[in-house]
Amino acid sequence: MMYLSNLLFTLLGVVLGWIPQVYSWGRDRFTSTKAPWITFRVREPHRPPPGATYLCKILVDITNQLPGQSVRLAAAYFVFAKSSPLRPDPMWSREYKTKRFHLRFVSSKTKQHDWRDVYLRTGETNNTFIGVDPQHSDEDIKQAIRAENVGRLYFQMTRWTDSGRPKTRWVRVKI
Repeated sequence: MMYLSNLLFTLLGVVLGWIPQVYSWGRDRFTSTKAPWITFRVREPHRPPPGATYLCKILVDITNQLPGQSVRLAAAYFVFAKSSPLRPDPMWSREYKTKRFHLRFVSSKTKQHDWRDVYLRTGETNNTFIGVDPQHSDEDIKQAIRAENVGRLYFQMTRWTDSGRPKTRWVRVKI
């Protein structure tokens, strides 16, 4: 009887340990891509001057085209595609197990990427960046962008209904 209770608690511990991983996997696989009023523009590779933290970036402009409604973008992160020819910048920190790179948006005050979330009115644009290993040539980066073989950008998007209630969904964009 003692062995049966130990087995039960061991199995229960394993199942409870898997729940967060299953949730993360499901969220990443079944995230909505239905945000037609949010437009994305992936720019050419950007190489800041020497001394910058990240020596090669891919800037992604995000614009709210939803007529008369503002949106809030938050909890953004990027995951490189397994088949991507690009590697992340070695200076860019990520979550070890999930390989997620947390993204920040440009602050209107500091002109730096230091906001964790951003509020966009209709027609407003903000951007974030993907840090790429500076050893890649610009042509290799452009080729990966054209083939949409860099990775996926994820974020939470909140918009407010006519009644003033927030509606939040996860959005995934292939880059």
